[in-house]
Amino acid sequence: MTAATLGGALTLGEDLTITRMGYGAMQFGLPGVVGPPADPSAAIAVLRQVVELGIRHIDTSDFYGAGGVNELIHTALHPYPDGLRIATKVGYRSDSAGDWTPSHDPADLVRQVHENLEHLGLDVLDLVNLRASKDNETVSDAVFSEQFSDRSHR
Repeated sequence: MTAATLGGALTLGEDLTITRMGYGAMQFGLPGVVGPPADPSAAIAVLRQVVELGIRHIDTSDFYGAGGVNELIHTALHPYPDGLRIATKVGYRSDSAGDWTPSHDPADLVRQVHENLEHLGLDVLDLVNLRASKDNETVSDAVFSEQFSDRSHR
């Protein structure tokens, strides 16, 4: 057992198991999470070491580094090792100033999923989280029902 797996695993749904300890890729964006890391070679080395140390769960999003963080993960780790799970999130867009703005329109959520797939070089995402708010804002149930009530966008 490695230090990375000491926290155990978590089973989601019927057949998706992830390590409780994952690696958050958000910090690879420049300050403000607006672009690629200052030293892409060092970031690639870190990602590869993370996997070598036994981490099997990477948490990312296409709004980190305006897609650049996911492209970095793709460069560092593709083809992805067996058992590596990638969790991503949708619900926000980042702009050139590094600000995140909500983007919860169902059609755009679908576009965000496809952008994550493209930048990560995947056909399927293991886990997609909906980021409904930032800074612990209160979110009404309506935010969620609006996103999932229109299934015609599939």
